[in-house]
Amino acid sequence: MRILHILPLLVCSTTNAGVVLLYHHVDTKTPPITSISPAQFEKHLQILEEEGFTVLPLSELRQRSMDASTDGARKERIVAITFDDAYLSIYKNALPMLKARNWPFTVFVATEPVETGQPFYMSWNQLRELTEHGGEIANHTHTHTHLLRLEAGENEEAWLARIKWEITTASELLSKHGFESTDFAYTYGEYNAALLHLVTDLGLTGYGQQSGAIGPGSNPALLPRFPLSGVYVGEAAFRDKIRSLAMPIEFPTVEPLVTDTFKPELHLKFENAKVNPSRLTCYGPGGLMPLSEISDAHIIATALKDVPIGRSRYNCTLPSELRGRFYWFSQLWIRREDSGEWYEEP
Repeated sequence: MRILHILPLLVCSTTNAGVVLLYHHVDTKTPPITSISPAQFEKHLQILEEEGFTVLPLSELRQRSMDASTDGARKERIVAITFDDAYLSIYKNALPMLKARNWPFTVFVATEPVETGQPFYMSWNQLRELTEHGGEIANHTHTHTHLLRLEAGENEEAWLARIKWEITTASELLSKHGFESTDFAYTYGEYNAALLHLVTDLGLTGYGQQSGAIGPGSNPALLPRFPLSGVYVGEAAFRDKIRSLAMPIEFPTVEPLVTDTFKPELHLKFENAKVNPSRLTCYGPGGLMPLSEISDAHIIATALKDVPIGRSRYNCTLPSELRGRFYWFSQLWIRREDSGEWYEEP
């Protein structure tokens, strides 16, 4: 049986928390699954203002959120705004709203579409213009490949060398055009242990697409972001997400690809953390997940149904002592077709 163990974080519940938001298209004519309308994006920015959030550059938010010496980030409400892929709609629709507020943001760039001038992507000149208005430009691979999929005849060594080429080629192109960054976003949010080690070895900070806030115990090779597109842009849910706190646990290196069991157990250990896990709620395939208690501080969550083919997540929340704010943890799972072939993207 595949078991995920999450070890206790040796800090109290006054954990820092910085939230990173993830957008792709800001448009009404692009695929809904990766899009938010300009009107809804404007509403999100208005909510950040109403809630009293400070919008920080990504690098500053990361540093302040992961600093275990202070709980200031937890109390002052900080957020960073990111976009993946460098779509033209970011320049046309999102930039004017961000400029009006003088807010910083980060664009993770897949460099090949920009370098070859593909339609619907920004140009290098447009990306440079973003930096004049608070934009940071970061790495999202060269070709926006599926990072876990081996090509025909490719072994593990060749695969890892190819992925290293994807990342370093993007870094070199970004540097050539005047952009320097040590931030990297996993395409499709997919990763495995070898990729986390590679990103660390390259001196990069990695960002996924699993939900949650960043705190001192977060893995700098796999920091969470809240994807905001399609049905996940509602205002009430958005308020809950931006108020989230990092679950006071340590995030281990977990292989998200399921092969031997399709109902992986999620072990959450809250020892040495002043939280009450009795109010923990987890959702996965099939809905609300049944919880079993090993001890007062050790909870196991198991899905009602098998994780589906494709990408899915277990999402767990726990009310904090701060009114209206929840600890939040999300674990990615990936399942191939029963034949062993990779699924097609919707």
